[in-house]
Amino acid sequence: MANSNHFIRLQNFSVFFHAALPQLLIFILLPTIFILNGCKNDKDKHATPPPAPVKVTKAEAKDTPVTLKAIGNVKASTSVIIKSRVDGHILRIHFLSGDTIKAGQLLYTIDPETYEYKQKGALADVASDRATADMARKEYIRYKDLYEQSVISKEEYDQKITAYQTARKAMEADTAQADIAGRNVKFTRITSPIDGIAGSSILDEGNLVAADKDELLVIKTISPASVDLYIPGHEFNLVRSHLLDDELPVYAQPASMNVEPAKGVVTYVDNWINPDTGMIKVGSSFTNEDRKLWPGMFVSVDVVLDTKKDAVRIPSQAIQRGPKGKYVYIIKDDKAVMRPVTVGMRIDDDVVIDKGVNADETVVIEGMLRLFPDAPVTIKKDEATDSASADGGKS
Repeated sequence: MANSNHFIRLQNFSVFFHAALPQLLIFILLPTIFILNGCKNDKDKHATPPPAPVKVTKAEAKDTPVTLKAIGNVKASTSVIIKSRVDGHILRIHFLSGDTIKAGQLLYTIDPETYEYKQKGALADVASDRATADMARKEYIRYKDLYEQSVISKEEYDQKITAYQTARKAMEADTAQADIAGRNVKFTRITSPIDGIAGSSILDEGNLVAADKDELLVIKTISPASVDLYIPGHEFNLVRSHLLDDELPVYAQPASMNVEPAKGVVTYVDNWINPDTGMIKVGSSFTNEDRKLWPGMFVSVDVVLDTKKDAVRIPSQAIQRGPKGKYVYIIKDDKAVMRPVTVGMRIDDDVVIDKGVNADETVVIEGMLRLFPDAPVTIKKDEATDSASADGGKS
């Protein structure tokens, strides 16, 4: 009886289970369907990300100089050390330190008194010798007539000739000493041999100067100026070949000054390559009328070897580096296109693109971190331009 009841219960449960199975499956699967549907919606959302804001510029075709860069040192085209050619005290200084000096301008006066006295004594000796020579000449002429009349002997006549020649040579010697004394008087007035800029006087007024020994002043010619630069020895033939064919322009930019570079020309290439450094010196000359270049200054130098016509240039910040090399992002149809590029030389903040970008193409220069191939983009406007436009609209 017990087994019969147990069998009846199992049979009733089986009937109930089969009747409730569809509702149970619906109860279990319904939340799963909602969850999967939600995941699908999330996936659809991530499939179309919002446009990435970027800043862009146009690639430009410009005639671009092909340059050789170096560091140069500015030198005065002419530098003179002023010394005294006579001994004496400095009586007067006629310039101020840093003055612009002209050739022939008076710089120093050395006490001339001693040399003036010597000149007067030498002139007096010349006057005495001249009187003696005149007397000897008269004696010679008189004795010549007597000798021709056979009144005197040839020996007496020769003595008068010798006396006259001796007196004349003595006068010439004293005249030379007088000239030296006069020259020394002139040397007490020291003048500039060149145009240039005066440094500071090494000795002050009242100091005793030794002839041809003590340095008084250095004068440097700054206009024109010279710039010595050093280039790698392997560039020697390239520079020399261009220099033989044409005049090589060179531009010098002072590192600490925000000014236009000074323009000059290459004047020579040195006759040897330094084996210790592998560098060769190249000289250049600049008119330097505005005095941008100052002796001792270091400058960045560009030697212009050639000009590349219509070279495509973009800002250097647009260049990205990946596993396969350098690339940039180009904007086409409001999407980012990854473009491999071959980069040439650099000019200031730009680079020349030898291959990969055409002129007038739109290149991304900011916001590259959020980009990937075919990523949608929105172009940011220049705030300065917007501000200017807004101000213009108000006015």
